Amino acid sequence: MANLVSPGVQVSVVDESFYTPAEPGTTPMIFVVSAQDKKNGSGTATASGTTKAKAGTPYLITSQRDLTETFGDPIFKTDTNNNPINGGELNEYGLQAAYSYLGVSNRAFVVRADVDLAEIEPSANAPAAAPANGTFWFDTAQTKYGIFQWNGNPASVTGGQSFTNKVPLVITSNTQLVGESNTGIPKGSVGAIGDYAVVTTTTVNKIYYKNKSGTWVKVGQQAWVASWPTITGTAANPTLTNGQTIIINGTTVTISGTTVSAMETAIDNAGITGVTSAVIDGKLEIYSNGTSTTDGSTDEDGAIQISAGASGSLLTDLGITAGTYYAPAFVIKPHTQVPEFKTADAQTRPTGSVWLKTTNANLGANYSVKKYNSTTKLWEVISAPLYTTHNSALYNLDKSGGGINLTLGQVYIQAHTTLAGDEEGDFTLFARNATGGTTITSSAVTASSIGAGAKTFTIAESLVGQESMSGHTTVSFTAAGATADADAIASAINSAGFTNVVASVDASNRVEITHNDGGEMHIKDTSGALANIGFSGYNYTTKLGTANLYTAPTGDSASDFHASNWKILTYSASPNAPTALTTNGRLWYSSLVDEVDILVHNGTTWKGYGNVYPNASPDGPIVSATEPTQQSDTTPLVTGDLWISTADLEAYPQVHRYNADLSKWIALDEGDQTTEDGILFADVRFGTSGGTATVAPSGTIKELLVSDHLDTDAPDPALYPKGMLVWNLRRSGFNVKKFVRNHVVTTDNNVRMNNESMATYYPHRWVTESANQPDGSGSFGRKAQRKVIVQALQSLVNSNQDIRDDESRLFNLMACPGYPELIGEMNSLNNDRGLTAFIVGDSPFRLTSDATTLNNWGNNVALAVEDNDDGLVTSSEYLGVFYPSLFTSDNAGNNVIVPPSHGILRTMALSDQVSFPWFAPAGTRRGGITNASASGFVDAEGEFKSIALNEGQRDTLQQVNVNPITFLTGAGLVNFGQKTRAANASALDRINVARLVVYLRSQLKKLAKPYIFEPNDKITRDEIKAQADSLMLELVSQRALYDFLVVCDESNNTPARIDRNELYLDIAIEPVKAVEFIYIPLRLKNTGEIAGL
Repeated sequence: MANLVSPGVQVSVVDESFYTPAEPGTTPMIFVVSAQDKKNGSGTATASGTTKAKAGTPYLITSQRDLTETFGDPIFKTDTNNNPINGGELNEYGLQAAYSYLGVSNRAFVVRADVDLAEIEPSANAPAAAPANGTFWFDTAQTKYGIFQWNGNPASVTGGQSFTNKVPLVITSNTQLVGESNTGIPKGSVGAIGDYAVVTTTTVNKIYYKNKSGTWVKVGQQAWVASWPTITGTAANPTLTNGQTIIINGTTVTISGTTVSAMETAIDNAGITGVTSAVIDGKLEIYSNGTSTTDGSTDEDGAIQISAGASGSLLTDLGITAGTYYAPAFVIKPHTQVPEFKTADAQTRPTGSVWLKTTNANLGANYSVKKYNSTTKLWEVISAPLYTTHNSALYNLDKSGGGINLTLGQVYIQAHTTLAGDEEGDFTLFARNATGGTTITSSAVTASSIGAGAKTFTIAESLVGQESMSGHTTVSFTAAGATADADAIASAINSAGFTNVVASVDASNRVEITHNDGGEMHIKDTSGALANIGFSGYNYTTKLGTANLYTAPTGDSASDFHASNWKILTYSASPNAPTALTTNGRLWYSSLVDEVDILVHNGTTWKGYGNVYPNASPDGPIVSATEPTQQSDTTPLVTGDLWISTADLEAYPQVHRYNADLSKWIALDEGDQTTEDGILFADVRFGTSGGTATVAPSGTIKELLVSDHLDTDAPDPALYPKGMLVWNLRRSGFNVKKFVRNHVVTTDNNVRMNNESMATYYPHRWVTESANQPDGSGSFGRKAQRKVIVQALQSLVNSNQDIRDDESRLFNLMACPGYPELIGEMNSLNNDRGLTAFIVGDSPFRLTSDATTLNNWGNNVALAVEDNDDGLVTSSEYLGVFYPSLFTSDNAGNNVIVPPSHGILRTMALSDQVSFPWFAPAGTRRGGITNASASGFVDAEGEFKSIALNEGQRDTLQQVNVNPITFLTGAGLVNFGQKTRAANASALDRINVARLVVYLRSQLKKLAKPYIFEPNDKITRDEIKAQADSLMLELVSQRALYDFLVVCDESNNTPARIDRNELYLDIAIEPVKAVEFIYIPLRLKNTGEIAGL
């Protein structure tokens, strides 16, 4: 304090009002697992606490709404009949317990382990990653292709004079194409005669027809036209007159013979352009390939004009009427423009003609194009109308703007991509590549770009409100062989009188040609001047060329280039939604219980089982709930046959090997990994090879039987005896695997395959994530799921530093609802935090209520190595374990089974609200279970069996330090025990005392902290003693203590301790015990005797 120099007043304040702050109240730390990236409770966004980035982050939750917004609604799984999966591993027990607890309290810490329960839902197929946002998918399964085939028979014939919709085969794989090349036609083995096929292996999707000779022909091309007869005679096997004639397209044909075959030969030998013939079922058929002309000119009208010769009855005998016949046609039109193919129409068309109906009315074209939205995780349907040209698309999609109003990514499908005169069956998907004007830009124009002289080129432009392009306009300029040629070109374009096309020169002396409406420009580079300044067609493969400028289709001979904002869409064509390479670390729970790959040691290495036991069942191990009596092909069983029993999936796998000499199945010991009769569980391989650089290894179980391929990480055969089996976890099902990218080091050699190079191997592998059981046997089914979950939870509790912060995260209860396996880890955490919390432990869902089972589990008769279904291992004065499980309902109103901690956490909170932590949360006054209606266990059939523990069962639990939850008549469900798992008999073997000590640890720490760095003298010692006395007196008044003693003087603060800067505050307490055993002796007296007393 500064001294006053002149008269005045100085006031100073010294704060000596130290007191012990109150405890924050009952606050649990609840460890949970859940699906990842769940929706929040309001369904408006992702619940932040369920993202991978926030796994392991402790959240302080203050309400039920806060919980659901942070972690989403708790999920409990049901089967296909909406029955609850009792004790299922995908149920979110921790979140449901936290939700129930927050119904009566306003403070709980919740932390989620880094495991996604959605990833370990059962799936028969290996999962892949979601595609990138904006990925396009051409859904070939949902698409209606609009292919209609014409029936030219008379209307009096069923189906005549009408169209029939044809659903094509859709080919998305090269394996169905000739040469297995994406440009090949369908193989002859694909489809039947008369089928149509759509090949989607390139960006130009082609439509094929399989003609009567079994050949696939592209619809619209000459071979397809010639696949259907233009003229068909009605007379079968007539006798014709030799030497008579007919006239076809001006050519006289003379028959040499009297048979229809002779007529066929005469027609084919006549050399009539585009005309051939054949005899089918004794009748003459005459074909055009579309190039025939009725007058012999070069105008290919595809017609055949036939008439009788100078004499004779040849046409009549053949059953053919003289006239003009038109070849089969392929037309592309909307449903409003029905092709005029009928007999009464000007150009009658024969059977086989095809109409590609471009609009979706009445099974017309409806191409299913979808775009992936990574936010919603859904495929969104994209409008994809069908038009024959870019300009037609602009006209129909933007009549008022000519393209300027179209959005980026807008899709249309162009039919007849070549633009040739005769329409062909193909289509290409295009998307809008840019908004605004259509601009193409040259290279920088230099003095050497263009030779001096007169130059020309032509441009046709699209116009608003006009479906066809304008005519080509000639642009002329005189090149000087100078940089100024750029301005000359731009000036010439701007002076040519275009409506929408303008040109300019940028700062780099590049010519920019723009269609202001975002429309089309067709360009003919007559003098080559545009090519000289760097304009070139964009190449989709090399990504080189001028942006927005493309080589003109073969059918547009008037142009060299098309400038357009339409660009071929990048997409996947398939019946199933496309995916990406599986994310590194992605889990997969394979649900296939009958997929089992087993190899056997032959004394040197692991071999395919069928290569050592060639007479064993040909389809591999027999997977069956009942004992097999024959092999899979009904042949007799032989020595070496394997049977995997599925009678009890909880005990899966039960492996048996057949002994023909004994005519019986011999059970193998799945825990034996040392003898010839043992079985090893390990990753061995996924397929019959290492795969290729881009294709994962594959192979059926039957193929693997006779394959000796081993992955390089397969177990070393030198460590195991001849005859031992190895269960290949990588390929077999019913376990949990993790996808590991670049698991195979392709620069190494495969030590299991004679050091062969792995340079061409597929680098990624599925690696078993569900660790084996302690005895070496595999983990399968729900136990495999549980292994993965428990591993994640144990990792969270063991390594998370945030939950070890006892300064800013104050909690006095701990629970991991549904997982007894976490008791040991929570106990270690509690020790790390100075024993400042009480642990609420669970018993297994499937622990039956008979005294023997309860005793064996509580005393760990099975010698389990951790707390689990087999035994209770952990002992601690700050741990209480409860039995049995509870029956309640989830947030959706479904009946569910929950662990005992679900009820006990809430019971403790309610008990503390009406009393104190040192009051036993048990009995009818404070031990009521208010968030469940029954107690029991899950039986072998997965059903909940309700029980009310009798006195004998409660006695058994008392003896193994497990607290019973039971139903008492008139009181309902009640926690009827308060034992801790103390190893020795002491005051701390009761929950109320243990929680009192937890309370005191916290309070005494707060009480003493203000005295750190104070003088270690009598004044300080007296002050801290007074504080402790006050605290203890308060606890006496609150029925926590019978008595106490506090010592803090020279007797326990010796000079040696003072010199070490230590202060000792010794406290002895006599904690109040709870009444648990009430004895009431009742004595009978004679009449009048009591009055005398």
